[in-house]
Amino acid sequence: DVDGDGVLSEREILQLFYVFTGGREWGTDFQKHWENVNTKTCDLPGVSCGGDGEVIAITPNNAKLCAGSSDCHGLPSEIGMLRSLQIIGLSGASKLTGTLPPEWGKLEKLNVLKLDKCSSLKGAIPTEIGNLKSLKILDLSSSGFTGQLPSELGQLSDLTTLNLSLNSFRGSIPSEISQMKSLKQLVLSRCKLKGRIPENIQNLQQLENLELYGNNLTGPIPSNLMGMVSLKRLDIFSNKLTSSLPAELGLLKNLQIIHLKENRLSGTIPAVIGVLPSLTWFDVSNNNITGTIDPIFGSSSSLVDLKLGGNRIHGPIPNTLCSNKKIHEGLASKYGCDAILCPLGTYSKEGYATSSSECKPCPSGQSSLHLGASSCVSISQREILAMFYDVMGGESWDEELRRGWKTLPNECDWSGVSCDDNGELNTLAFQMRQT
Repeated sequence: DVDGDGVLSEREILQLFYVFTGGREWGTDFQKHWENVNTKTCDLPGVSCGGDGEVIAITPNNAKLCAGSSDCHGLPSEIGMLRSLQIIGLSGASKLTGTLPPEWGKLEKLNVLKLDKCSSLKGAIPTEIGNLKSLKILDLSSSGFTGQLPSELGQLSDLTTLNLSLNSFRGSIPSEISQMKSLKQLVLSRCKLKGRIPENIQNLQQLENLELYGNNLTGPIPSNLMGMVSLKRLDIFSNKLTSSLPAELGLLKNLQIIHLKENRLSGTIPAVIGVLPSLTWFDVSNNNITGTIDPIFGSSSSLVDLKLGGNRIHGPIPNTLCSNKKIHEGLASKYGCDAILCPLGTYSKEGYATSSSECKPCPSGQSSLHLGASSCVSISQREILAMFYDVMGGESWDEELRRGWKTLPNECDWSGVSCDDNGELNTLAFQMRQT
């Protein structure tokens, strides 16, 4: 309170912000104006005012906030008194320390809050964030926030973009997020989140981009996704998701990207996904997916990236894919089926042939267990029989024929398998079902 009247003016609040964040290190263009007490509030670099002269934006772009770390006292809570404030943009202030003040929850007109790439900010997101009912963009990505995601985020019904990626949260995704009916961008990637994806996430009918990759999420992909009719990008790779791919994905006609690699997904690939009219990228590599590839994928007019390696998929690869001229930049014209998945006994870095890494034969004494291998292993008699079981649809054999297969520790005890005294396979005999 410079003038001693007991009330902080907007100019005095901004001066606090300048002092708290080491303003003398911001840069000379800022310093000569901000330190001049005669500079009007609306003439300060990085400050914008509305028609009534009240501050509506604080965006000191290129200012070196807290460059002299000893002079940094963090974000002043008094900013919460700027009741006409609509925008706070402090992106990239990597040396800005402190926490997000709960008092900022009083900024009822705030539309945009950007504290992304403020890697020295710490602490939890205050629950008062839920009071910012006018907020449309909240970006706290690549910062140092911790704690649990507050359920009060669900009160931000006008929010269109929520980006909290690259922080170190704990706990799970609050189910209240499903109440954010205006949300179009939800980015919670690499946040160290655990637990399941909320089932009621389907309520986000405006959502176009869902990025949850690089966490420790478990459980299945919610099957009741039909409500997410606007979804274009589903990016939840590098988690611990289980169960099978929900066929309901094929009902989301706006989907362009499905990126589910490096999970623990099983089952087969639903053919209905292959008829999505806008799908350009489908990556389910490095899971436990079985079965074959439906020929419908080769008939897609939009698909350009199809990554299926590192699974338990077996042939035949459909001719519609082996002759496709769009997928993987038309590599099938040169490599045929190898451009989709490397065959058994071969491998490549990507699991399919590229100009820089063709499918190469496995070293002597090694093989690949399935199509699309990125490496070879020493393969045992048991693993060969297990592959035979998968390829031949063993799960559908009669109970007597599949007795012991892949369950008993000694493959010589599996139904129809006989071995010599050394445990080497010498007979594989059983009656196949007549059709």
